Amino acid sequence: MALAALISACRAIDESGEGLRATLPLAGGTLVEHQARLAAAAGAGPIIILVERLPATLTAAVDRLRREGLRVEIARSLADAVDRVHPDETLLVMADGGIAGADVVRRVAEAESPALLTVPDDADHARFERIDATARWGGLLLIDGGRLRQTAAMLGEWDLQSTLLRRAVQEGAARLAVYEEGDALLAIAEGGTEAETLDRAVVAAARGPAADWPGRFLFPPLVDLVALPLIRRGIAPVALAAGAAALALLAIPFALYGWRWTALALLLLSGPVAAIATRLADIRLATIARAGALTAARALGATLALLLLAADLATTAGWGCTLLAAIVPAAMLALRREAAILARFDPVPPPIWLASLDGLVWAFLPAAIAGSWLGGIALVASYAAGSFAFVQHRLARLAGTSGT
Repeated sequence: MALAALISACRAIDESGEGLRATLPLAGGTLVEHQARLAAAAGAGPIIILVERLPATLTAAVDRLRREGLRVEIARSLADAVDRVHPDETLLVMADGGIAGADVVRRVAEAESPALLTVPDDADHARFERIDATARWGGLLLIDGGRLRQTAAMLGEWDLQSTLLRRAVQEGAARLAVYEEGDALLAIAEGGTEAETLDRAVVAAARGPAADWPGRFLFPPLVDLVALPLIRRGIAPVALAAGAAALALLAIPFALYGWRWTALALLLLSGPVAAIATRLADIRLATIARAGALTAARALGATLALLLLAADLATTAGWGCTLLAAIVPAAMLALRREAAILARFDPVPPPIWLASLDGLVWAFLPAAIAGSWLGGIALVASYAAGSFAFVQHRLARLAGTSGT
């Protein structure tokens, strides 16, 4: 069943009515932009924003979302919103000023309608609307389009958000406890003084599982330090990803002319820059345009720099250096193919110590510090080949188990 989203953007920050909760600054944009991206990431489209007035900041936010390719529609009245939702569609209702983690929104969106998110009725959640003596509404509600029409027909002067919630509770909607699966990001924003806290919470919530050991142990301190300032300045993730690729490609001419340390430094720096780009994209709940091509460019830069280093060493150590270096890209291509096959049959993720682009580059560093450049080539060749052998063995064992 198709999923639509309804985001209320009517409530003012305070009694003066000068600003809306929806236009509060958050993660380099506005709160409603973050809500819309959360809904889109959960599979919602169209995303309907219900407004009573349309200030310039809200108009600009909607324009930015549309440029990103999101199906965003503005409803100036309840009747307008109802007309935009098909009765057979499932509707994800997001509270005015509500912020949640992407995993929480996805969990509600994938539930069976009707369903609502709940938080405990305690002092820490005093801003959330009370449902009963033990629970409050967590700001996310899943209903069908028919219920929206029925509610609108009898609404009168009642608040739509609260009325939809009350009807869902009366009809026995399933309750999804927000902390049932562990800690989760959830908040109701009411004023601009909370911007710093909410920004940091959103950035922290975007920290996903690491793909390799440099991403787990080496890059996070730098990424955590710069992610928030960069996202506030509106730096596009693709710009940083392109910069990471450029750094890796720039290592090629330095390796060609024997500037080994400069080439290695560029490759080392390329890794955290790419990690920052990924974090910014995760914060914005977006993908990096041409991510595959940019990653391939990084790999090409590292591969050619390695082969050029081997060719330089071969003038004194023999042609075996080049052969040893050629093992690395060959083993990595084979590893990538086998890992893709394994992922289709084995739900267990691969260990983070498996060879990766950044893993190989950073594994080379100790040998370079020791002055053994040939030893570094031997080390990364063994690392890549050993990782391929591990995945191949795991795949063969899985095939043997399924065969019996």
